[in-house]
Amino acid sequence: MTPVNLEILLLVGIILFALAAFVREWLPMDVVSLACLGLLLLFGLVTPEEAISGFSNPAVITVMMMFILSAGLVDSGLVTRLAYRISDWTGGGHWKPALLLLLLTGLVSAFLNNTAAVAVLMPVAIHLSRHHRFSPSRLLMPLSFVAIFGGTATLVGTSTNLLVSSLAPQHGLAPFSMFEFLPLGSVLFAIGFVYVALVPMRLLEPRSLASSLTRKYHLDGFLTELKVAPSSKLVNRTVVEEHISERYEMTVLEILRGKKKISAEIRNTPLRVDDVLLVRGAVEDIVAFKEKEGLLLLTDIKLSDADLNDQHTVLAELQLSPVSRLTGDTLREINFRRQYGAFVLALNRTGDLIRDKLASIPLKAWDTLLVFGPKSRVEALSDVEDFISLGERQVRLRLARRWWICAATIPVVVILAAAGIMPILKSAILGTVFLLLTRTITIRQAYRGIDWTVIFLLAAILPLGLAMENTGLAALISSWIEPFGMRYGPHALLSLLYVATTALTSMFSNNATAILMVPIAIGAASNLGVDAKPFLMAIAYGASTSFMTPVGYQTNAMVSGPGAYRFNDFFKFGGPLTLIFWLVATWLIPVFWPFQP
Repeated sequence: MTPVNLEILLLVGIILFALAAFVREWLPMDVVSLACLGLLLLFGLVTPEEAISGFSNPAVITVMMMFILSAGLVDSGLVTRLAYRISDWTGGGHWKPALLLLLLTGLVSAFLNNTAAVAVLMPVAIHLSRHHRFSPSRLLMPLSFVAIFGGTATLVGTSTNLLVSSLAPQHGLAPFSMFEFLPLGSVLFAIGFVYVALVPMRLLEPRSLASSLTRKYHLDGFLTELKVAPSSKLVNRTVVEEHISERYEMTVLEILRGKKKISAEIRNTPLRVDDVLLVRGAVEDIVAFKEKEGLLLLTDIKLSDADLNDQHTVLAELQLSPVSRLTGDTLREINFRRQYGAFVLALNRTGDLIRDKLASIPLKAWDTLLVFGPKSRVEALSDVEDFISLGERQVRLRLARRWWICAATIPVVVILAAAGIMPILKSAILGTVFLLLTRTITIRQAYRGIDWTVIFLLAAILPLGLAMENTGLAALISSWIEPFGMRYGPHALLSLLYVATTALTSMFSNNATAILMVPIAIGAASNLGVDAKPFLMAIAYGASTSFMTPVGYQTNAMVSGPGAYRFNDFFKFGGPLTLIFWLVATWLIPVFWPFQP
């Protein structure tokens, strides 16, 4: 047994720091990964060459190329156009188009990055729910789940599969082929699809109708109308001159002057008698504003979406995109109102509604913003790469000029790799170069399509696996679990590794979990004298099928805000699916990949 030494204790401390930082969200994931890399170098647990090896790892480069290929297909408009055709199907109620949309999601996720697939198809799902008048909460969680297990069917369906495959040759094992995951992946897809159709799509509590954003964000007591009386101190004064936002911690969203609505240049517009101010703020602030400034409360009727949306202004949801430059900044630092000409009324962060002191809260990945402002300015945000528009029909259904080249390139890349003509890394690079040389995509689109957080996370966390082997920590943990395998057999040990991987992925990054678990799995297989491939498959599937928390997988975090889900919703509906997948994987992995080849 490997003795516990200072290096092992230091490495355990670094891993615990990473786990706590991920769970508590002290820092962005890529920053935590780079911090771990710095600590490994500082304490000499990896060499400088090993520290930068992640940036040249085949999986990292392949993932980068697949991001670009995915972006090319997304920008071509083909997937969006097909999805909207499905969503507008009127025959047979909403079930047929909803199920067809989920099937399309699974198919697309098997060959594209599943985060990109959900980003494209989530607005379509919301449109479908509007079109057929049912709550989007019954469709968005299934959409995320289908994208997750759809990605397990192929080598390129998820970065975790590519990562585990690239680590195999470092231990003398053959990398996985393109469709090696398909036998079990197709079984899990069939089971998972039936589950989401029968359970969450039918039993999930409707949070709100897609058209009722004011109810969804519980803004009833936060939006009201006040009239400027003749005796008011605000007559002939502007919002800026009176420092209304600072004095009352509230925002004037719009000025109604007769039949005219003033939603631009509000700050510098002198107020007149009988002007009606649409304001957002806490009840106590609104009451104080009314009393001190001599205003009249027009009505106790709660404002709805219909009161806010007209030909000039609009209420809409926007989600921060994976490549958003706004992550980490506050609305005040961004100067959102001036830069984008719209107001943020509320924020949904993985199910938690935030409506107070919005200007001082740092934005995080996948935050969903409820935005109000002039229609032209809000709709223009759909074209800004920092946002994913969740509004109805705010996407272009026109195909790009060379859409067919993008549509053909990915199948060619996959076929070349599947037929063994060239490795997936080579075919992905050549496919990307082909799109650039034919000007099907621009270099700017290529850079924009890469989720750099994932790339830096992968590259920076890969040396952690090397450190586990260098220090003997992987061998130590393998020796600890060896008696369990000797007593209960490799099937039980495989099941244990799957459970441990799934549990860690629910709190940790799925890729980071795979990197930590691969050397342990290979060491355990060596100790038992069995083939390591079944154990590697358990790690790959366990890390790629996280349904129990909104933070365990990116697509869960993406749908959490638009679907108005609570943390418990994922545990309630994702927990049984996780249990089913665990039992099926434990049974079938040794069937498809025997312990004794």
